[in-house]
Amino acid sequence: MPQRQQTGAVFLMVMLLFWLLFPAGNYSGSPGLIFSDIAAAKLRGYNAALDLLNRTSWGDFKPVASSINDTSDDVGPGFLNLTGFRHIDGFNWDDLGRFRERTLRMSHHAFTEVDGKYPWDRGQGAHVWMNTSGTLHGDWVFRAGSSPRTVASYNLSRTAPAMAWLEEGVEWGRNVTGPEGKMLIRITGNRTMSTYLPMTQEESELSSGGVIRNVKATMTIEDSAGSGHTWDMRLWGLHWPRQGVIMMTTTSEKFQGIFGLPHLTPSADYFKSGQTFLSQRLAKVLARKERTIRYDQVLPFNSDIVAGDMINPMPQCEYVLYAQIHPPDPDTLLSRHHKLEDVDMAAVIRAIEEELAFPRGAPIGRVPTLRMSTILYSPDCGYFLESKGPPDFAAGEFNHLSGMKVEVHTHEIKSWMLLFACVMLGQVYLLKNQIGETFTPSTVGRVSFWTISAMVLVDGMTFTAAATWVSSAGATFLPTLALMFVAFLSMSIGGSFLSRIFDVHVPARRPGTNTNSGAGTGQQTPAPQTGTLLPVPVSSNVFGGAPTIVALDGDVDAEVNGASAVPGLGRTAGAAPALTFQTIMGRFVLVGLILGFVSLSSSTWYPGARSFYLNLCAFIYLSLWIPQIYRNAMRNCRRALTWSFVIGQSVLRLLPIAYFWLREDNFMFAITDRTTFAFLCAWVWIQLFILGAQDIVGPRFIIPAGWAPEAWEYHPILREDGLEAGGLPIGLINEDQPVGRRPSIQDKEAGACGSVRKIDCSICRENLDVPVIKEGDADMSVAGVLARRMYMVTPCRHIFHSACLESWMKFRLQCPICREDLPPL
Repeated sequence: MPQRQQTGAVFLMVMLLFWLLFPAGNYSGSPGLIFSDIAAAKLRGYNAALDLLNRTSWGDFKPVASSINDTSDDVGPGFLNLTGFRHIDGFNWDDLGRFRERTLRMSHHAFTEVDGKYPWDRGQGAHVWMNTSGTLHGDWVFRAGSSPRTVASYNLSRTAPAMAWLEEGVEWGRNVTGPEGKMLIRITGNRTMSTYLPMTQEESELSSGGVIRNVKATMTIEDSAGSGHTWDMRLWGLHWPRQGVIMMTTTSEKFQGIFGLPHLTPSADYFKSGQTFLSQRLAKVLARKERTIRYDQVLPFNSDIVAGDMINPMPQCEYVLYAQIHPPDPDTLLSRHHKLEDVDMAAVIRAIEEELAFPRGAPIGRVPTLRMSTILYSPDCGYFLESKGPPDFAAGEFNHLSGMKVEVHTHEIKSWMLLFACVMLGQVYLLKNQIGETFTPSTVGRVSFWTISAMVLVDGMTFTAAATWVSSAGATFLPTLALMFVAFLSMSIGGSFLSRIFDVHVPARRPGTNTNSGAGTGQQTPAPQTGTLLPVPVSSNVFGGAPTIVALDGDVDAEVNGASAVPGLGRTAGAAPALTFQTIMGRFVLVGLILGFVSLSSSTWYPGARSFYLNLCAFIYLSLWIPQIYRNAMRNCRRALTWSFVIGQSVLRLLPIAYFWLREDNFMFAITDRTTFAFLCAWVWIQLFILGAQDIVGPRFIIPAGWAPEAWEYHPILREDGLEAGGLPIGLINEDQPVGRRPSIQDKEAGACGSVRKIDCSICRENLDVPVIKEGDADMSVAGVLARRMYMVTPCRHIFHSACLESWMKFRLQCPICREDLPPL
């Protein structure tokens, strides 16, 4: 049976590797020539669209009625012969004028009005960031269009007859239905800007500023209040830096958005600059693609993040994005020693951007937040998505989209990785010290295998993630390499410590061995009854059956392997072989891989399910002290780990979670949850409190009698009525010492309610004060509990200082006086 289990695990691992190395794609199992021909045909359509863009002028696209029954012409008056811009396509272009009005209103609100006019219209507004590459996030609100659209409003076989649309008649992808949600956009802009001569315009015309560049973006739209889906798309477009205007669009088989984008701009100057720039840019891209189309069928400007099906595409809503970059906050940009009117803001912004792009060590201070207002217009699905912010929403509650420039974002990631590496280095330091404290089998046996396993598993997942990312880390290569090294160090040292724990626990898991009380197949150790007499001296082996051989020099291997040489402790006939440490580690690797894949896939789940999953993972991870609490209770062990290790590991492992659960501007833009983090901290504190109570009061202070196996109590309550029965420790009563010395004032303050006896500790040769309770009295006070912690009584009725015997038992589980075997702590 164990061999079958191992074979099944190996088979599952092999299948997982095949799934990773040979994914089922759209091109697998089919001739590559067919897809090359399809891609080449689509590329010819792109070239035809580019030729049409070059031949058009401003005002050619003035769509009128959107009903396809108004004319027999497929293109229609005021339309363009581009897919999605034709009359026959039936897109809701009636709202194009409304789209332009709202974009102008949004741009005007981002700048200050002067004498009833907006300097932005003439390209003279406040200075903005010239390079908008960065990541922004915020909330959006849904605005319905004037003519709602449904799936039945379109005939995709007429719009793109060469395509066999997948699931035609079913709701389209990227279709937002909720009233509000969240969006995340990552903008990447070309550093090279092209200048041009602006057109001579009337006073009412809008100026584009004379500078242009191409940009692309990856956008994530979370429809949390509607369908619950999260949609990812890629957009391509243009950026006019001096005006801070960005216009991008999606492109697909049913919408040639990038080729019609100049016709959607605010004015003729924007159109002319966009047309000129795109004519040159698109021609280069398409020419380069024609040379590689036979072995690379991925078309440029595709809006899908993952390459979709070229023959049976999934219809999705298309989007046109208008974004207005806001001027940086002057209070953050300038120090308090400078006045706004005395500073050239354009020079300051240019200096900051140059320092960010090419660091020279200039003291630029804190970089202001990148802010942007956006409008998403879907001409086929017929609605708008607008970022929440002024003037429609209060400025304090919503501020459109905010984020970090790409250089700041990269710096934030690098700083977090280095700090995380320092945190893991602290974990390694604490683990090294703990291993130094648990250097004998007696102390190693107290440590829970599963508590250390939780730490090693998470450290291994961190190492795997860092090793996977390091090959493509780019600017974060060195911090990722440092994190990978420290994670490997923590994982390897923790794994070696886990191997020692496993080896020490092996004899206790063998058949015929009592794992908790130390009793074997023979007679069990008589359990003491709290508050009664001690048992008679034990002359036989405390563990019962075959003893565990302890090397006199403290050799670990001799102590552990010695038990395997004793008859009766070996494997019974017909019994299944025990799990090996290598098998358990293999299962840990499999669990780590599964958790990693599930965590990655959770980014596409509903927000509620994703939040619940992440909180559940954090709760299970931070429950790492529960196995140690359980083992302390089962073994009647007060403390297995040092307090510096327990508290230090708790704090250090909470820090990475605190970053994402508490910090608003974390580099992953994760939604903070202070309530959940407070609950997680309280949960860790409860575990630490229980461990402290086990150390002070006793490991079974909240466990009812009979729920845990019998174990020896090294700190029993000693009573005077045990004198006649011979149940007090040997040597506690002698002829020279009176039977009942009344406690002094100091004894009473210490909590003694009977007499105090004195005896010499055989280890340190110092006096030991032992409180003996009166007959019939009960000592449940805190002082009495602390007084009992000062001494330890062995099963052979010898008594010692607690510190002395604990130090002795780290090396030998034998009584220092009679050499009888002792049960472990």
